[in-house]
Amino acid sequence: MDDGSNDTSVEIAKAFSKLDSRFLVYTRPESLPKGANSCRNHGATLARYQHLIFLDADDLLTKEALAIRAVALDEELDLAIFRTGKFTNQPSVHEDFSTQLNVNFGASDYLGQFLAYQIPWHTSSGMWRKDFFKKIGGFDQELQRFQDVEIHIRALASPSLRLMVYPEYPITSLYRKSLYHTQVTLEKRRLILDQGFVFLDKIKNQFGQEMLGKTYPFLVYLLFRFEEVFGNSDYQKIMKLYDSFKNDRSVSQSFKMVWWLHTEVLKRPSKIRKLLSFGIFKCGTFID
Repeated sequence: MDDGSNDTSVEIAKAFSKLDSRFLVYTRPESLPKGANSCRNHGATLARYQHLIFLDADDLLTKEALAIRAVALDEELDLAIFRTGKFTNQPSVHEDFSTQLNVNFGASDYLGQFLAYQIPWHTSSGMWRKDFFKKIGGFDQELQRFQDVEIHIRALASPSLRLMVYPEYPITSLYRKSLYHTQVTLEKRRLILDQGFVFLDKIKNQFGQEMLGKTYPFLVYLLFRFEEVFGNSDYQKIMKLYDSFKNDRSVSQSFKMVWWLHTEVLKRPSKIRKLLSFGIFKCGTFID
């Protein structure tokens, strides 16, 4: 699904489709909004079969991926999860995207991880049943960031979800960690921070304060990751979202520590504050 590329991507894709008719090339209709979410949803609508795997342009499937993932076809699953690798330069030099896949975990365990922004799998790790994907509404086209986290929260919160993870099988997809993901301008930081607040609003509006209360580690992430663009209005947004955080015993200690650090101790952005906040975020599981 082409999203309006200005290079030779479409021509390359069409060349593959001529070699194998199972490859279908589409362009996002102008009537649909630009963006990955819109393209994914439209692609799912056009898909001829019942199972969906979502890949960005720089993601890869291994040669054995489809053969390995076929083990889930007879299980009548809504979402099957397989291992994903991550690499920077050469696909052959990779490591696991996450080591958190556990056959003893259920949907509620993974839901807690996504809410806490402890991402257990990549978007390409999943194989969705088309009917279930459509039932939960697909990707949220209003989100420009955190949409992958948001759709998994909706999926894992669904009482009807039939989920299975397959950590025992080899890696079947590869995620490229390019310079785009590591070079973040102040303008981009501002966009991502704003999208973080949109994401939190959606969680609160759809699932309520109790579910929102489990996202405090995500807020810790926002505080240290984007502190260079944090302003008074952003702190006010936090207060509005978490109006009872000071007296709520369920609030994580890591959040309270970072909030105290930002509002009482080191009130201006600095490398020291960022380093301390990052340390609290990484050690959050032990602190809480």
